[in-house]
Amino acid sequence: MGNTNKQHKWIAFFVVTISAGLIYRVPYLKTVFYDALVEEFKLTNTQVGTIMSVYSITKMIIYIPGGILADRFDNRKMLVGSNLMLAALTFWYATIPSLTGLMAIQFLLAFSNVIFWVSAVKAIRILADDNEQGSIFGYSEGIRAAAGVLINFAALAVFNHFVTTAQPLRYVLLFYGIVYTLLTIAMWLLLPKKSKEEARTSATFADYVKVLKIPGIWIVALLVMCAYSAQVASEYTTTYLTTIFGMTTVTAGIVATIRSYGIGIFSAPIMGKIADKTSSYSKMVMGLFVVEIVFAALLLVIPGKSSMLIPAIVTVIAFATVMYAIRGIYFATMGEAGVPKEFTGTATGIICAIGFLPDAYMNLILGKLIDSNPGAAGFKFVFGAIILFAVLGIVFALIINRMGKKNIKA
Repeated sequence: MGNTNKQHKWIAFFVVTISAGLIYRVPYLKTVFYDALVEEFKLTNTQVGTIMSVYSITKMIIYIPGGILADRFDNRKMLVGSNLMLAALTFWYATIPSLTGLMAIQFLLAFSNVIFWVSAVKAIRILADDNEQGSIFGYSEGIRAAAGVLINFAALAVFNHFVTTAQPLRYVLLFYGIVYTLLTIAMWLLLPKKSKEEARTSATFADYVKVLKIPGIWIVALLVMCAYSAQVASEYTTTYLTTIFGMTTVTAGIVATIRSYGIGIFSAPIMGKIADKTSSYSKMVMGLFVVEIVFAALLLVIPGKSSMLIPAIVTVIAFATVMYAIRGIYFATMGEAGVPKEFTGTATGIICAIGFLPDAYMNLILGKLIDSNPGAAGFKFVFGAIILFAVLGIVFALIINRMGKKNIKA
């Protein structure tokens, strides 16, 4: 029976994690298929920005209420329902609707994605014991990265197959819709069912108010914000290598793929496993932030010559390795911070609402600094920002570590 339960646990984890790795492909369609999106939907660059703003703003607004919903209702139904909604919206997207239709789709996709994401984090956290949090979140990050790479290649293959048709992107969307539908069916069949008594929460409004007053949630949120700020800033490293070191476009594509996807497949699971063997996840995060500072400092001082391109590439990839390691375990610090498992959905909503805020301002600020300071000077601000947020991350990780010690004594 024990082996069966363990088997079910890992099957559930695998299906939910793969789904979590694919939910953002449609709302962020522009990332891979920008030109095709503009051409097939007859959009301007401003209109693409508008539909992305609708999605991003809606997502930020509903993270917290979405988290509360994830705690109040059966996790299986929330995951299946939100993914079914994603599949339906993707098929609607494939009809090539008007701009108004696209805005409505992006608005509803924000709801679907948030509900699924907070429910997935809750499901993953509950599946593991407190001493397995690093491993399970690390494996989750790695599997999501692998799923992202595979679905990108598959989607590109579909696009290339239908590239001679009038609307090849439509077939990509149909492909995504079919994948989402199959994953929804898999979750419905494989995720464990709960009795009505188990699914029903006894939490009251007062309980949720108490959750909002848990200091640890807000500190974890600030920790995630620091890690994510450094991640957003690191997206400029590929441009840095081409602009300052003269790296070719082809090499840039390879480095960007390794940095954005490949490294996470291995880095997060390995570091998560190591983190489980340490006395504290927050200590591991502190150490990783220190290493991140070292690599950012190296990028600041490496001379911008073509002869130094290889050392610069190695440093960028090494930085990405550490970045994904932090991503793989920062949610694991919730236990140390005193966040009850039964309120993981609400906590995740708060953490994501604050933690992913850099999406709204970091690119604007860094882009302006790079434009205002041509050449290597502009990128010094990028690496300076990474160092700043890594230092702040160490501070918040230290606070979480002290909270964990107090919780043990209590």
